[in-house]
Amino acid sequence: MKAKADKEIEKLIDKMMKETTLESPSLDFTSQVMSQVLKIKTNKVTVYKPLISKWIWYGILISMLGLITYLSFNDSTVSGGLFEKYNFGTLPKFRMSNIFSGLHFSRTTLYACILLTVMLFIQIPILKHHMGKRLEL
Repeated sequence: MKAKADKEIEKLIDKMMKETTLESPSLDFTSQVMSQVLKIKTNKVTVYKPLISKWIWYGILISMLGLITYLSFNDSTVSGGLFEKYNFGTLPKFRMSNIFSGLHFSRTTLYACILLTVMLFIQIPILKHHMGKRLEL
């Protein structure tokens, strides 16, 4: 029974194919299709753009080198400061090896290093959260 239905459908399709003529596309069909393809918007790829530009990093580096140079050639000593104010003398003292015994940092350099470390530990979670939201889409 199914074979008979298939034969009837095939006869109907053959009859319809004989009645229709072969259609050909217009002459500018390809150009019309290509113009429609070009109109389709493509997804833009996220381009890496650093949060801090290269010139800012150069400025920070030059500023830090200038500050270290100034502090190393400046012979004036600073009295007082956070270490004396808050009495950090009760903290255990770590002994450095003899390699670093002649190395001396000013208080300003120590404060800058401490501030840099604190800011680094503050900025890491902030940047992680920011990048996670940005890449979430």
